[in-house]
Order: sequence, then structure tokens, then C-alpha cells
Amino acid sequence: MPVTIRPRKDSDWEGLVETANAVWPDHPIDGEEWRYFDQHQDSRCHYRIWVAEAEGAIVGYGELSQNPEMYHPRKYELELAVRPQYRRQGIGSTLYRKLLQEVQPHDPLSFRVWVLQYYPESLNYFQKRGFIEEQRNWESVLYVTAFDFTPYEGWTEKLEVNGFFLRSFRQLENDPQRNHKIHDLFNTVLFDIPFSDPVTELPFQTFQQNLQRPTMIPDGYFLMVYGDLYVGISNLWRTANPMDVEQGITGVRRAYRRRGIALALKLAGIRYAREQGKHRILTNNETGNRPMLALNEKLGFVRQPAWISLRKMLPGSGT
Repeated sequence: MPVTIRPRKDSDWEGLVETANAVWPDHPIDGEEWRYFDQHQDSRCHYRIWVAEAEGAIVGYGELSQNPEMYHPRKYELELAVRPQYRRQGIGSTLYRKLLQEVQPHDPLSFRVWVLQYYPESLNYFQKRGFIEEQRNWESVLYVTAFDFTPYEGWTEKLEVNGFFLRSFRQLENDPQRNHKIHDLFNTVLFDIPFSDPVTELPFQTFQQNLQRPTMIPDGYFLMVYGDLYVGISNLWRTANPMDVEQGITGVRRAYRRRGIALALKLAGIRYAREQGKHRILTNNETGNRPMLALNEKLGFVRQPAWISLRKMLPGSGT
């Protein structure tokens, strides 16, 4: 069966989303979000998609990217996806070689890939090619309809007595510095999250574009405000499944921790999800992030299989 490997075209998005959802049916892709991500890349970051086409249809793809939150000009992330019925025909390996070939002029240091724990075939594929595990992120799920708010009655009100007020992104729209304040808070708490590479600050333009993502929920994006300062953040994002929302970053400035602010922010998200008729909140956390894992466990998040990060150091790339 002849297979063509070519760069992505604008007309490919429907086929790409169908392919991704065939490969990861339990983690459906929001096509509008993916297209937005493709069109609004951080200017520092390399991003490219190569398509495998056979019998007039997209049967796989290879995605090459760089993470703006851990930016390094010579470190890359990749994703390979081949529809189940087209596997074991060399398509994935051809895509993989194409990605390596593309970055060779940039003298790459490493590739990183994420694999779900319950896909041992994918894990074995990358390990055979020299990828070594470096990190795990636990997925967790909270079933919103079963959540009991009773133990937390009055929690937010106690914070208000001390001058801390919980507000949504939309409620803060009259603050002309809102987005800049959130940007500063985001970059501050980002450095407290365990990552496999050194954290780099997100440029304001990139952050501003993230706030305009199709999956952004203005009423489900929460901030804790103390005077003019934003001291805590927690947000929910729309998913391809209309009954789910995804938990984004939750963090509090160090000087304001141990006051129950993170808990209040998470409770606001759970309450919002229930009011909107959602069934689940999905999240994931690095296995070494004990404070956030402990908070999620306290709230009743149920741990799922992990995402495993594997890295391959490329020969001849230096140190």
C-alpha cells in the first residue's frame, strides 16, 4: 500500500482530528482548539505537522513542537499517531524519521514524547529507539455530581473576612490591568510546578493568546484577589466532551499559602462545573507534586493511569 508523507494542509484538520480520536478514543481532541493552537504559536517555538496519507485518507501524523513553558531552542517534543488498522506497516517509523530529519539543521539536543501508561505497545516502541522515562503525570477525575460541599460551608466567607475575594475572569473585566496581573501570577506559580526541564517565563503575547483559546471559560477561570494583587489562580477549560471540563493550573503566591486559598479556588471550580451540569473534572499532576496531589485526593479526585514522559538524547548533539 503506497503511503505519502507530506506537510499538513489547511484542508487536513478534519482528518487529523479523526485520526487523533481513533488513536486516543478516551481523550478526544477539540478540533477548534487544535487549529487555534496551530495558528497562534509562541514565536520562539518550532511547530510542524507531517501527514501520512494512504488510499485517499489521512492515516497518521507526526507532530513536532517546543514547549514555551520550558523553552530551549534545541529541545523538541514529538507526537506520533497512526490509525489502528494501518499499524505495523512502517508508517509510524517513516514519520519518526521525517521528524528527526527536519530538526537536524538545528543541532537538536533531545526529543521528548508522552505515552499513556495503558498503551504498552507505544511505550515499547519508543524505548526500543532509545527513549528513557523521566517523569510521570497522574491523571485524576472528580465526579462532580457526587461531591459533598457540606464540610466546606463558609470556607470562602472566612477568607473574605480577611480581605481575600474570589472573582472570575469575567467579573474582573473592569480592571484594566487584569490580563497583565494574571500573567504575572501565572509566571510566578509556574516556577513551583515540577517540570522535567527548567521553567521559562511565558511571554505576555503568548499568554494573551492563551486567554483567547476557544476552550477558555471566562466564568470558570477563577482568581483570588487581595487588594489590587492577584494572589491565587485556578481555571477550568472546555473539552471535546460536553459533559467534562479540564482543570488547568492551580497555584498561590508563596507569601499567601496555608490560608486555604487553593482549596477555595478548587471549590469554586467544582461548584461552577455542577451548576453547568458537567459530570466530571479532569486533571493531571506530576507524581512529585505532593501538595496538589494531596489537595485533589482530599476533594475526592480518583487517580487514573499516568502519562509517561520519555526523552531521547540525540547523538553528536553535545551537552
